[in-house]
Amino acid sequence: MKLKSLILLAVVFTLFGFSGSKSKLNGTWKLISQDLVRNGKSNVAILDEANGGQLKTWSDEYFMFVGSSFQGNQLQHSFGGGTYDLKKNVYSEEVQYHSVASFRGREVQQFLEIKGDTLYQIYPFGGIENYDKNNCNIEKYIRVD
Repeated sequence: MKLKSLILLAVVFTLFGFSGSKSKLNGTWKLISQDLVRNGKSNVAILDEANGGQLKTWSDEYFMFVGSSFQGNQLQHSFGGGTYDLKKNVYSEEVQYHSVASFRGREVQQFLEIKGDTLYQIYPFGGIENYDKNNCNIEKYIRVD
């Protein structure tokens, strides 16, 4: 009887282990560049230890980020988080926490694309695959876990 109970228990744990499949977005990503495109001209900032950095993490419902960057000689820290929704490439964040108080409560919509271990977030975004390629911000992340 104990053997049957142990086998049943093992089967139940195995089934629960496979029921929650992790999405491709879940995990931690490191921001490696920001491309500010204005009037068709690109201005890429590469992020590294010398000029700052940022990590962004997603779970099934929540996102959060933490980072720092230099504004002149001054080191600035940033953080934020909240809930998100992703349908195909349409990504929306409901910002609940942010180092800048005026960002709290905002809904931010972006185009999101994952290619292998590289993630792109592009904004401003006006709908399904609709962003102005001549005037946008492109954040490029690589997976770190």
